[in-house]
Amino acid sequence: MMEQRSRDPGMARSPQNQYPAELMRRFELYFQGPSSNKPRVIREVRADSVGKLVTVRGIVTRVSEVKPKMVVATYTCDQCGAETYQPIQSPTFMPLIMCPSQECQTNRSGGRLYLQTRGSKFIKFQEMKMQEHSDQVPVGNIPRSITVLVEGENTRIAQPGDHVSVTGIFLPILRTGFRQVVQ
Repeated sequence: MMEQRSRDPGMARSPQNQYPAELMRRFELYFQGPSSNKPRVIREVRADSVGKLVTVRGIVTRVSEVKPKMVVATYTCDQCGAETYQPIQSPTFMPLIMCPSQECQTNRSGGRLYLQTRGSKFIKFQEMKMQEHSDQVPVGNIPRSITVLVEGENTRIAQPGDHVSVTGIFLPILRTGFRQVVQ
């Protein structure tokens, strides 16, 4: 509010102070594979499927609890009162510390940013572990499994033991720190 009072109405907002599209959006978009596309077995999902829309059939073996995932972080400056928005695309992010507003830059006041959780946007997030059906496993082999990341209104749909057909984009996930060593 202080920023709106101090700035000229004709002036354009800096890119970091503009409202991100993720904050303004009030809908979720889901894709469904074409009806001609047959569901794949988990064993058939390979490197050629990376980045493509894939439909996979299997049994849900494990479901994590639903957790919040930050999509847009909103900060407020303690010196000038400007709001700064940081869209987040990865599972981890580095919070902003110094105010990037024009007022703090010209005055060299070194305003510090504080995270405003009420102004930030969160979505529901859940991890689901799927395993291939027992009839799809070759004799003497161990059933293969795949981790599915579920977001938004698709959370809490499947329970362990459910037979599901999941459509999504197959992507590798880079694990860092201790998780990389464990898996």
